[in-house]
Amino acid sequence: MSIKVAFMQLSSCFGCNVSLLNAQLGLLKILPKLDIVYWPTIIDYKYNSLKKRQKSSIDIGFLEGVARTKKDTYNVKIMREKCKIIVCLGACACYGSVKGLANLFDKNELVNRKFLEAESITNKNPKVPKENLPEFEDFIKNIKEIINVDIFIPGCPPRTENIVSAISYLTEYASKNSNSLNPKSFVCEKCNLFNEGCYLDLNILCYGPITAKGCNLMCPNNGEICYGCYGPVEIPGNKIDLLENIIYDLDLTTKEHIISLQKFLNLYIVNTNINCFYFKEDLIQRLAYEPKSFNTEIIETEKGVKQIFNINTVKNPRINNIIGRSLYLLKDNPNFKFSSKTVCSHCDRNLSDKIPGKLKRDYEDLPNKTQCFIEQGYICLGMVSLAGCGAICPNNANAPCHGCYGPPIGIKDQGAKFISTFGSIAIKKDIDEIMDIIKDPAGTFNRFTLADTILQHKFHDNFKEEDDTSN
Repeated sequence: MSIKVAFMQLSSCFGCNVSLLNAQLGLLKILPKLDIVYWPTIIDYKYNSLKKRQKSSIDIGFLEGVARTKKDTYNVKIMREKCKIIVCLGACACYGSVKGLANLFDKNELVNRKFLEAESITNKNPKVPKENLPEFEDFIKNIKEIINVDIFIPGCPPRTENIVSAISYLTEYASKNSNSLNPKSFVCEKCNLFNEGCYLDLNILCYGPITAKGCNLMCPNNGEICYGCYGPVEIPGNKIDLLENIIYDLDLTTKEHIISLQKFLNLYIVNTNINCFYFKEDLIQRLAYEPKSFNTEIIETEKGVKQIFNINTVKNPRINNIIGRSLYLLKDNPNFKFSSKTVCSHCDRNLSDKIPGKLKRDYEDLPNKTQCFIEQGYICLGMVSLAGCGAICPNNANAPCHGCYGPPIGIKDQGAKFISTFGSIAIKKDIDEIMDIIKDPAGTFNRFTLADTILQHKFHDNFKEEDDTSN
């Protein structure tokens, strides 16, 4: 069964779609799985054909570009209504990208510059066009602030391999192909440890009662714990009572408990295990990126009142509660490990002490191909940029990283983090020298992420100083 997909181009350069098309013959592996119902820049589908579709009738919708105009904002909402899964494709859709730098100016300043003041204007009497020009938004607003987004694939543009791998993964997810051979039966039924030596009887976490059978019981038959890699069973086994008691009794968790719970969740629920994109349905990723996005609820158990995350991943409510409790126990626990690598981790250049030499702008001198850019004096954002591109700029183009994949997990403001980091390693540098080299701080440190920072856009201070008449 093919998966219905739609592609919507907002205000963008079309580079992300070109990156996908660069797969060329590699597309032959995924195209048979796709039913492309809307992609007007490639296939002649009309806008009304999208608007007429039923709600949630499209499996996956891809958004490229930013919401610069009112029409863009409307199209974003239309796609959310028609699509079950929404994917932000590229740095523009994820963070605002270079276009987000326009947020440093008022809308009227931008319009006047574009149509009335630019040096390229040849019309003797220039004017702002009215016909067929959609109304502009005051500022570029991140798509995730307009609608709920399920998946983010960053990059300017994302690597072809990133997009193809994401689509391949999503087609499998959307088609709901289960790895389980028998979701109506659970691992414990044929486990040789069921009557004697059962881990649950020994008060050790084992997830066999809630795991579908189909693996030939390789782990239990070898005397090992079942971590649930064949996914949820429809009706759990009786020993779910023991599993619940152990999990609900874990108020003080050990490192071994956290490792067990995280391994279980990684294998049991839908996890991408792909660093180049973020999928909200991957609950481990979500716990690392957005821990506050989970709703907490209180339930009554045999071990008393317990807090869990409200999860509706599977049909069985008891299994959902086990997943929710497991995630709750991982949150804020120092033994919960989920790291996202930075571009530096994939960079081939030699690093000695990361102390910058004489600061330079990009065009000054010719950087050597072996030494760290920072040590050569060039501004490189690799240390605060999410890996996934293969460090293509420093490794292949002899150019510093400018941060188009956005920040790694735990960093809200990529630019602020770089300023903090760079300040610590350049502590002996003269501040005037640094300011003289960095002519455009926003465009240097937040080239791709300004619209997604804490500041987001220009503000007008309407504060009026009051006269002090008290004296």
